[in-house]
Amino acid sequence: MRACHDDRVIERKSIAGRLGNGKKACVFLALILGAMGSLPLVILTPPFQAPDEVQHFYRAYQLSEFHLRAEVQNGVAGGTLPSSLPQFVKASVYTRDGISYPATPAPFTKTFQLKSIALDPSTRGFVAFPGSAFYSPLPYVPQAMGIAVGRAMGSGPLLLLYLGRLFNCLSALALLCLTVHFAPFAEEVFILAGLLPMSLYLYASLSPDAAVIGCALLFSVLAISWGAQGSWGTRRPWLAAAVAAVFCSLKPPYAPMLLAGLVPGLFRPGNALRVIRSTAILLGIALGASAGWLLYAKSTMTTPLSGAHPSQQIILVLHHPIFLLRELQHILDIQSLFVLYVQGVGFFGWHTVLLRPGIVYVLPLVSLFLLLTLGDRGPLERSAWCALWYLVLVFTSAVLIVFTLYLLWAHVGRDYAAGVQGRYFIPLLGLAGIAAVELAPRRRTSAPRWQSLSSLAVISVVEIVAMDTSIIRAFHVF
Repeated sequence: MRACHDDRVIERKSIAGRLGNGKKACVFLALILGAMGSLPLVILTPPFQAPDEVQHFYRAYQLSEFHLRAEVQNGVAGGTLPSSLPQFVKASVYTRDGISYPATPAPFTKTFQLKSIALDPSTRGFVAFPGSAFYSPLPYVPQAMGIAVGRAMGSGPLLLLYLGRLFNCLSALALLCLTVHFAPFAEEVFILAGLLPMSLYLYASLSPDAAVIGCALLFSVLAISWGAQGSWGTRRPWLAAAVAAVFCSLKPPYAPMLLAGLVPGLFRPGNALRVIRSTAILLGIALGASAGWLLYAKSTMTTPLSGAHPSQQIILVLHHPIFLLRELQHILDIQSLFVLYVQGVGFFGWHTVLLRPGIVYVLPLVSLFLLLTLGDRGPLERSAWCALWYLVLVFTSAVLIVFTLYLLWAHVGRDYAAGVQGRYFIPLLGLAGIAAVELAPRRRTSAPRWQSLSSLAVISVVEIVAMDTSIIRAFHVF
């Protein structure tokens, strides 16, 4: 009897050891591939050749001076910033109308000449950036810290840009590694979403989408782990609330994700009251932070599209929901879904640079297939109900994204909204991927873990090389 007991203990320790080694391998893979794919882009991507990076540069600089709330002049939101900043932007990137930024040649020799522009914080003027002026400061913390360090060093605008990108990139990589570390199973799902070329491109920019993607994936893992194991632990609830406050305060349409752990937790006997209480606290913190910021910044909110009236648009939708249904119908047609997929995988610059060769766009689907074929769910019990719940939350968030853009980027009465982009759906891929894993057919035998990880690594390296070469060629970096 004693010998049998010792054998079982040794077997459990052996399994735990293998799982621990597999976890370390996943984290190491995410860190190495993430760094390899994003850090070079901090320099390779020409200044302000990421979506809305001009607006994010101004907002991050404003926050680096501890000015949380923007100003409004003549009905346009912005801030009083050093005059050298718009001078630097104008010298860095070409735009005819302030909306479209074509992919123009930006060799290193030309870019590094911008070092001659000094910051000169004493000469200031009002700078308009209505697209980001009312954004929550939380997802801008890394960028603002980088810019603050540069200002303390007496750096010019070019180095401030690079430092802001670098801090944003390192923060996003840290979030990705934490996500993989806390994942209870199917770590490859989150590695796949976090290492998409578009994700890496955003990490290496000043975009707050880097923090939104990282925090949303990390929250998904914490909520799934809570549902699978039946307990938050001691520190995870506060971590979940913190990251939820980051992505919800910037983009409230992701709020349905906060309920990811509710249904899985309720399926556990005797756990209902604790689950409901924990969910209520989580909602209170995340939505409270979001509502608090919106109330604080309400006076600075101006519509980014001239002629758009969100309040009138809401009234119109309530009385005539057919307008919103037509927008959803437009989004769900094959051509629009294909465009969103391409944008989500990788569409660089200001949506001007595609991945080359085009076959690279198929690789994320190949990765997903290999994940479902070779990946290991571990000893945890499957749940189709949980998977369906995750899909409901993903669909609800997607509809809210479209609805929000319809309010902000469509004239009243129009049934089509500009601005719906594939990158907005990347934060939902964690829950969607786990749902796919839960619903995938069972396999009789489990493939060795190294097969799925090595396949994912090879495909990620191919995507990274294709991304870098596409950017170098499009902008004539060398």
